Amino acid sequence: MQTPNKNTSKLIVNYLRGELDEAQQKELNEWLKISRNQELFDRIVSKENILNKSFEQDTFNQEKAWSTIDGKIGKTTNYRKWLSYAAVLLLPLAIGFFILNQTPEYETELARFQEIKPGEKNAMLYFSNGDVINLKEDTSSLIRSKDNLLVKKDSIQLRFNSDLLHASKLNKMNRIVTPIGGEYQVELPDGTKVWLNADSYLEFPSKFADNERRVIAKGELYFDVAKNKDWPFVVESNGMKLKVLGTEFNLRAYSDESEMVSTLVEGSVLVSNSFGNQVILRPGRQVSVNISSKAMQEKQANIKAVTAWKNGRFIFDNRRIEDIMYDLARWYDVKVFFANSKVKDKRFSVDVPRYGEIESILTLIEGTGEISFTINKNVITVK
Repeated sequence: MQTPNKNTSKLIVNYLRGELDEAQQKELNEWLKISRNQELFDRIVSKENILNKSFEQDTFNQEKAWSTIDGKIGKTTNYRKWLSYAAVLLLPLAIGFFILNQTPEYETELARFQEIKPGEKNAMLYFSNGDVINLKEDTSSLIRSKDNLLVKKDSIQLRFNSDLLHASKLNKMNRIVTPIGGEYQVELPDGTKVWLNADSYLEFPSKFADNERRVIAKGELYFDVAKNKDWPFVVESNGMKLKVLGTEFNLRAYSDESEMVSTLVEGSVLVSNSFGNQVILRPGRQVSVNISSKAMQEKQANIKAVTAWKNGRFIFDNRRIEDIMYDLARWYDVKVFFANSKVKDKRFSVDVPRYGEIESILTLIEGTGEISFTINKNVITVK
């Protein structure tokens, strides 16, 4: 969220003069989308505030400003032209001064929201030989480890092309880890594409074995498995195993949640637990496995909501506010505190961009009148 600054003052000045170009108008409109900014704008552009509040401040030296104007214009300037120069010079000063003299509460609240930023592409790559690459900071298009393991990298994903991999690295496991507030995409040696949500983990070999393609996953990941009926793809996660030949599915298996959930988008998948129980999923269905009891439950899934994170959105379909806030916490890297535990079970439906400011999401939920939020730095309190 943008806070009022010199550039914002300039935009407002140009607006009042009727001199905004298309790019400036777009920038101002974006700033005004936040309700608090709109309220500030309305106060600034009101004649009463500009003439009274701005110019009557003790610390605003009007005589000095008029003296400066008088000196610049000269004695021969006519009265009408003199007034136009005065407006041009004083209006930016007035607006800037008005913004700087907003209440401390307003500035503090803006600063708090500004500190909370949405997640971004960020991950660490751990090679089997111990090499570590910070994928956010590394700008090279070809990553080479000490033992000549090569990985292609572009702005979208990593590509572990099997043609580039050294044969001796068979079954040597590599890891890609996204932090809280991070996400990444990787293409495995077989062509399978994997999207990692925030606070997630994928362990995979440099080259898959001949009889199967096996990986280990934690957190939330979306798999688009390369089809090969003779080469099963197996995902292991906390005692749960998913076996597919070629399919698309979402896996949610965070260690701090009570269950793991696998949702099938396309194809078919065999899900089994450590007790030997198993379920064959069909598209549009999901199965949850209780971490403690290992009990399995299958039901219909809202595919659009489940996979929204991969497509740049948050879609919460009648979700508990506790679950919603924990998802937001992982993405925006914030702490969540419930001042009243009774509100945890309140349910809300939300559909918003994933890369927007967190304030817009909280404001939307607050609009129901059932819940409120306060923010102190990176801590959100739910009331």
